Formats: sequence, C-alpha cells, structure tokens
Amino acid sequence: MSMRSLLRSVVPVVCVGALAAGPLAGSLHAQVQQGTIAGRVTDAASGQPIASAQLQVVGTNAGTMTNADGQFTIRNVAAGTYEVRALRVGFAEQKQSVRVTTGATATANFQMHAVATTLTPVVTTATGEQRRVEVGNAVAQVNVADVVSTQAVSNIADVLAARTAGVLVTPPTQVGAGTRFRIRGTSSLSLTNNPIFIVDGIRVEGTTGSSSVSVGGTTPSRVNDLNPEEIENIEIIRGPSASTLYGTDAANGVVVITTKKGVAGRPQWTYYTEQTAVQDLNDYPTAYWGWRTGTTAGTTSSPSNTVQCFLTQTVSNVCKQDSVTSFNLAHDKDATPFGTGYRQQHGLQLRGGSDALRYFVHGEYESEDGPTKVPEFDQRWLAARGLTLRDRDKNPNAMTRMTARTNLNLSLPRNLDLALNAGYTSEDLFLPMSDDSGTLGIAANTYGGPGFKYNLNAAGDTLFGWRQFVPHDVYQTETTQGIERLISSASANWRPESWLALRSNFGLDYTNRLDTQLCRFGECPELTAADRQGYKTDNRSNFFIYTLDAAGTATKSLTSTLESKTTVGFQFYRNLFDRNGSDGRPLPPGAVTVTAGAVKAADEATTESRTLGGFVEQNLAWRDRLFVTGAVRSDRNSAFGANFKTVFYPKLSVSYVLSEEPGLHIPAFFNQLRFRSAYGASGVQPGTIDALPYFSAGRTLGESGEQPAVLFQTAGNPNLKPERSTELEVGLDATFWNNRINTEITYYNKTSRDALISRVVPPSAGTGSTTRLENLGEVRNAGWEGLLNATLVQHARFGWDATLTASANRNRLVSLGGLPNIVSSSTSQQREGYPLNGWWSRRLISWDDKDGNGIITYNANPALSEIVVGDTAEYHGYSIPKIEMSLTNGVDLFSRRLRLAAMVDYKGGHLIYNNSERIRCASRNNCRGLIDKTAPLWEQARVVAVREHPSRTVAGFFEPGDFVRLREVSATFSASPALASRIRARSLGLTAAVRNAGILWTRYTGVDPEAFGTTGDAPSSFQAFAPPTYFSLRLNVGF
Repeated sequence: MSMRSLLRSVVPVVCVGALAAGPLAGSLHAQVQQGTIAGRVTDAASGQPIASAQLQVVGTNAGTMTNADGQFTIRNVAAGTYEVRALRVGFAEQKQSVRVTTGATATANFQMHAVATTLTPVVTTATGEQRRVEVGNAVAQVNVADVVSTQAVSNIADVLAARTAGVLVTPPTQVGAGTRFRIRGTSSLSLTNNPIFIVDGIRVEGTTGSSSVSVGGTTPSRVNDLNPEEIENIEIIRGPSASTLYGTDAANGVVVITTKKGVAGRPQWTYYTEQTAVQDLNDYPTAYWGWRTGTTAGTTSSPSNTVQCFLTQTVSNVCKQDSVTSFNLAHDKDATPFGTGYRQQHGLQLRGGSDALRYFVHGEYESEDGPTKVPEFDQRWLAARGLTLRDRDKNPNAMTRMTARTNLNLSLPRNLDLALNAGYTSEDLFLPMSDDSGTLGIAANTYGGPGFKYNLNAAGDTLFGWRQFVPHDVYQTETTQGIERLISSASANWRPESWLALRSNFGLDYTNRLDTQLCRFGECPELTAADRQGYKTDNRSNFFIYTLDAAGTATKSLTSTLESKTTVGFQFYRNLFDRNGSDGRPLPPGAVTVTAGAVKAADEATTESRTLGGFVEQNLAWRDRLFVTGAVRSDRNSAFGANFKTVFYPKLSVSYVLSEEPGLHIPAFFNQLRFRSAYGASGVQPGTIDALPYFSAGRTLGESGEQPAVLFQTAGNPNLKPERSTELEVGLDATFWNNRINTEITYYNKTSRDALISRVVPPSAGTGSTTRLENLGEVRNAGWEGLLNATLVQHARFGWDATLTASANRNRLVSLGGLPNIVSSSTSQQREGYPLNGWWSRRLISWDDKDGNGIITYNANPALSEIVVGDTAEYHGYSIPKIEMSLTNGVDLFSRRLRLAAMVDYKGGHLIYNNSERIRCASRNNCRGLIDKTAPLWEQARVVAVREHPSRTVAGFFEPGDFVRLREVSATFSASPALASRIRARSLGLTAAVRNAGILWTRYTGVDPEAFGTTGDAPSSFQAFAPPTYFSLRLNVGF
C-alpha cells in the first residue's frame, strides 16, 4: 500500500471517529454525577500565592494550574474521594485527600514548603506532560527564562552550551554562524547526526549549514532563528530509550522547546533592553619572515617578493638568514581587522488573562554587527583616493531581526482547552568571505601574511601585513541571507470524562529563505580576470514542515494500589523543500541583478518526505512508587525502499522510588532515592531519494548522429530502511539533606544498526553513479552522565549554590558490513574497532637534534635523518570531545538582591587538527617552526615532516584539544518592591554579564579550541575566527 492510499484510509477513519466521539461522550457526561474541586496554593513560610503550580487529581486525567493569585478550579470531577497532588518547581510535592459530591465544590488549600534545590517535577514526553518520578529515563531541563534574564545570551547555542551532561554544543564564531549539536556521540556515517527540534508540540526546521551560497566554512543554522526571549524552558531527550515515541529521525535525540504562556491574573507588562559590546580578544598567530641576501634580485628578500631563507635551507647552505622578523597584524592598530561590535535588543512582553483566556504577547527588535571592521590603513587608502565603502560593506558581518509571538490558551465549557501559538521571525543577515574560503577570505589573508608590516603588492600599495587581498577588496563581495519564518500551531485537549483525555495538534513551520551574493563590476578581489567582471546569484528556497498528531489517554484505578494509564495515538509529518536558483555573469557597470548578466543560468530542486506513525503506550503505577511503562511505535516513511514497508520501535521503562518503600530502611538523610531504567529504539530515515533509481538528461551517439537521451544515473535500493538505534539506560537519582542536594547518575549503551554505507557498484550495473547506499554498518556509543545540584549555604542574607555536570562517551565503529576500510579524507578514516571520524595519519614517531645545531632536518638516510615517521597511517584520537564537565557557582548577597554567578566548563579527551598552522607552515611560509631558530624542536619537527618527508604527514598538527573555559560571568541586581515602585514598576532588575570570558587553561596551541568555521562531524580548525567575547548590560522592568 502506498503512503497516499494509507493516508486516504486512515485519516477519514480518525476524523469520523473523532466526530462520533463527541455526542457519545456528551451523553456519558450527562449521565455521570459530577462536582468541582477549588482552592488556593500558597507559600507556607510567607503566605504569598504560588502561581503556575500544577494540580492533578490522582488516578484521573483531571488537572489545572493556579493563576497569579494562587487560585485554582477543577471542574467536572466525578463524585468520589480523591487525592489531589500539587507540584511546583522549588517546592516539595504535596497531596491532599478530597471528597467530591454531586453539584458541590470541594475545597483543597495547599501550603507548600520551599525546598533548597529541586529539579522541575514535571517533564514533557511524546504523550504529554508526566511527573519526573514516573519516567524511566533522564530528561535534561534548562530554565531558559532564567538564563536569558541573567546571562549574555544571543541564541539557542548560548542557552544550551555546557549546561547539560551528554550534550555537546559548539557555539558560533561569527554573527549568524551555525551551531553544532551532538547528543551522546556520533552514530551515522552517511546521515545527519543532529537531533530533531520540537516547538510547542510541532516539528521545526533545525538544519545546520542552511545556505546555498558559500562564504567559506561559516553557514547559518535554522535553530538560531528561534528567539530565546520567547522560550520558557527546553527539555533534552538524549537517546532512543526516551525518544521512541517521536519515531523515525529521533535516534539522535530530541530538543523539546516550550514557549512562554499566559498566567491568569491582571496584565503584566515587561520591557527589557540589552546593550552589548562584542570584541574578538583571541590571540591570533604571529607571522615570521626569514630575510636573505642573494646574488641576484630574484634571490634577495624584499617587501614586494616572497623570497625567504628557511631553517633547513641554512643547514644545507642554500642560503643564510640575514635576520628574522615577526609581525602580528591582529595586534597592530593600523592593520587589525578587529574592532568593537555592537548588539542591541529591545523587547516588550505582555502576559495575563482569566481562567477562561490566558495570553502571552511578545515583540522584539534586535541588531548586531560583529567585531570584524575595516582597518585604519584601509580607511586611509580609500580616503586618499576619494573613495568610500558602502555602509553595508563597512560592517560586513551584521544581522537585524524582528520577532513577534502570540500564545493564547482558552478554557472552554465541557473540559475543552485550546491553545493557539504563532511566532514570526524576519531576519536579514550579512556574511563576509571569511574562514575556509581560500585566497579570497578575510581569515586566509589574516593567517597567511608575511612577518613584517610594510609588504607591497604589484601596484606598489602597502598591504600592512595582509597576504594578498585587503579587507576593502574582500568586503565588496556582498553575501546576504533573508529569512521570513512562521511557526504556528493549534492544539486541543478535551476531557469528556475524568478518566478519558483526548488531544490533537496541528502545526506548520514555514521558512522562506533568500540567499544572494553580489560582486559588482570592477569591485571584487581579482583572483582571476573573470572575478572583476561581476556576478549575481539569487537563490530562493521554501521549507514546509507539517505536523499532525492525535491521541487519547484513558486512566483507571485497577485496584486501590494500582493505577493504569493507556495512550493510543498517531502522528503525521510532511517535510517539503522547494528551491529555485539563478545566476547571471558577467555584469555591466552599475548592474546588480541576475537579469543584467550576459550569461544566465537557472536551476530548481524539490524534495519531499512523509512519515506516518502510530503508537500505543501503557503505564502502570503501584502505590505511587513503582512505575512501569511499555510502548511500541510503528512508522512508514516515503524515503524507505519499495520493499521495506513498516518499522517498529519498542520501549520499556521502570522507575522505582526506593525511599517510599518501608521495607528497605533507606537512611533518613535521603529525601528521595529513585532507581530507573529504560530500553527503547528509534531511527533515522534515509535521504529523500536515496532509495530511488533516477535518470538524467543527456545525449547519445546514434546512427544518425547525436540525439537527446535519458541516462540511467543511479540504481537506487528498494530494500533501503532506516538506520535503527537501540539504547539501554540505567540511572540512580537522589535528593538528600533536606532537599539541599540533588544528584543524577546515568549509564547508557546505544547501538546503531543498519547504518547506511556507500557500497561500490560494479560497472556492469550501467549507472553513472559508482556507489549506492546499503544498510550495512553498526556503531556503538556508551557512556556516563552525572548531575550534582547543591545549595551549600542558605540564609536570608547570603546564599551559595553550585551545579556540576559531567559526561563521558566512548564511540566505536563495530562493523562495516564486510566492506574494506573507508578513507574519508587524508586525515579521516572509518575502521572497525575505532571511533567514527577519528584522526588518521602516518605518525611522527620521534625527533632528535643529532648534530646539536638546534635545527631539525630530514635526510633520506635514516641514520642521518632527525625525524622518524611511521610507515602506514595510524589512529591518533577522537575528533570530538570524549569528556565534558561544567561547574556553575552562584552567590546571593544582600538579602538575595544581588546574585553573582559564573560558569566554567571543561572539554577533553580529543584531538584538534590545527589545519590553520599546517597551511601556514606548508604553503603560506610564515610559521615559526619554519623560520625561527628559537622555535621548539617539536614545532620544527612537524614542519619538516609536512614539507620535506615523502609522506607529507600532518600528524604533528593533531594537538590535544583539552581546555577549560570561563564560559560566562554575571552580576544581577533585583530591586526591592519599594525601590521599583518609585518608577511605578512592579519589578526592576539589572544584569551585567560576560560570555566567552576566556580560556583558563588548554593544551592546544592554536587560536582557540572552539575555533571552527564548519559544523560537520569532524571539523578541522582551518583559517577560522574564534568565538568573540560579549560584554552585556541588561535592564528588565515589569509593570
């Protein structure tokens, strides 16, 4: 059965069933005698109301949340005796027995006791919200609203970096640059290793590398379109043991984002503004130059040529160094391309409502320009010639963004709740030719310049230490990305009976992306004659992601000690990408359109994938201390091969609150001790057309000459199926010493089978492609994750709390399915028994200054050579961190009016390929180990190995990547109500914060161990800018 026919048969049945359920449930509703539960939730110590506390009638699906005054009402509860549970982060859980009578209102007031430290008591799962103690796997949570208001945050990467064990976030290095997310290692050789993103229940686009024009390695990421100011919290589901019910594509983890909602009560306005200075304070490498005097002008160094004398040449008497000079243009006030960037935010939020209608409304304007500027020497050069750059070119890396969001929650009669969410983003991004962009890039000309300031080009212009092109040349290549994005959803929750809850959700994430690149006639860098003739590229793409899901949950007390909850549902995803591209070149003077190009080209691309899945989940709770969950999901996907129809993903989890078990005699200092374990499976779908044979247009030579033809291009694979990951997770959670310390420790073992690998196709297949994807491989990730959250000191005037997270991952390629080793590149291989994307090269075994002259040399005679290189490529190490740790300390002073906080994080156990230094030594001819006799011998040895040894091995440039970074520092002042009232405000807060404050320790000799322009699985640090430092001042005013 095809996907279309399946949808035609399933969807009408679901719709008819939903329509039929209405009258039936209504009649049942009228027959059951019902009452109401109402009350108020307050702080036991202060008597103040507690807003947004969650109330639940145990054993039913009935529940609600308190309004701003702490009041709540739960209607249409069947007559009987119940326990009502109250939950709120920061307070101990409470339960109270209530008797409901027909037509009457039962009262249940709660006085909740604050606890020093607690995790959020409720988490979001694929079937809805669930108490944390009932879930058998670890769910990481980040209180985004708190992070944003007290730290220097500009994107989602800033929110998540170093806050969650097992989640590796590589931050962007430029304005608008992409972000890399890896959760519990890398699992796929051929498909994405990115997690999926869910916003308010719908799937959204989170692609990294989202651009169709190139500026080098840096590319935008769609997840950074999301505005952290609109987000309440983020939950991270870290593996298949928890992500089973999210289906195919969830094997790499799920990032669940919940935006802010309204709270019943009077309208509350909040204005915020953030003013930020952005500086690149990194230490970029110094360039060296070995001057020589030869017998001719061609063998004598001058400011206008590249003639030098290298160390090994001095030993072989090829030349003699007259002197060695060095120059660092980043440190020179005339030559540096770095200044102070500026970021500003202005936002206004409104939230409030009644029990029937609650609303959250938000609007924001944001602009940011990076620290990359036009150097002073370049400004003088332009002024002397009466020239000027366009405003756009003076700030080549900039972004402006406007966002708006409206969230409405309606509580209607007959226990029907509706939620309408809509968020809109309009963004313009400007990116310069920068990292990894060859000769034309800013970084290439920064890293590659000579070791002196006054070098000359062919026209006699002084380049001030730049290699070939100066910024005013590079910045005139204008690359722009425009984004118009709407994320909207509508959901309904209906409780026709206290034991039955029905929900449905529909949403669309629509993104319009416009990528342009313009090189005007006579303005761009003259790498070739054609470059100066100008060109315009204009590519327009549309992304559509549709989400439709529905489910029903039935709850029943099987006995006085055993509760049952059964959920049945289905999900449908449709992902559509549509692109039209055009290009025109060369351009006449003054032209800026594709139409003006003398030669025009156009292209188009459309891809679509669909997933239809169904699931059933059964939960059993015994004495509210032992929870067992079993589930299975089945998926059909349009990317599966024709011979593979349906995949099934099972799930089983157990959570046992040991401290609630009287017979175990748990020590009294434990407030809660919980054992949990989970097993589950999930997958990643193949590429949209990986399974399909397809053809291309061409020409063939027949009897009457050349004629049009259709060529068999790719064989496809009708047996193609998703990569399938299974995971076992075991954990122990504890809260003790009067709730002042929370701990979580988790072990996981994830195996990914049916990994897609390219198998070579024999020529007899008759296709243009030489390979096809097959499900052959197996990859394993295993590791530990830990969380320690402690309140060390708690007094009215002084407090001290700390959070420690840690994780370790071991990655191994178990099988290639009988295929030979895969050589991915000159430095990366895939071999059984080793990590994916590990670093490989012929090892630089040793070096020795045998003649004692302080210079390392190579000789073909092993007895005379001062370096020893291995005969074959060897494994050197992981390409991404194996170990991560972060420590956050917070101190509250002056009756908690002033809070000081700092985060330090460590990453290690991996190697970084210092490709920037490799190219400086191998071809830019300006590194210290090549020229300066005082350079350490190990630096000289790796230079000799890469330049003179026949292997040209780069092993010496694989460096330990371990580092400790001061990730963020902040001071937040919260004014007293009396002080805030002087400006007629409800609240007043001021935060000063610094992000990326600096590297405290590292073994890496490059610019920065997080200086990556690309976001792939094994990026090298190649001519990339490093993360800048943000100095922010934020004002929050509530009315």
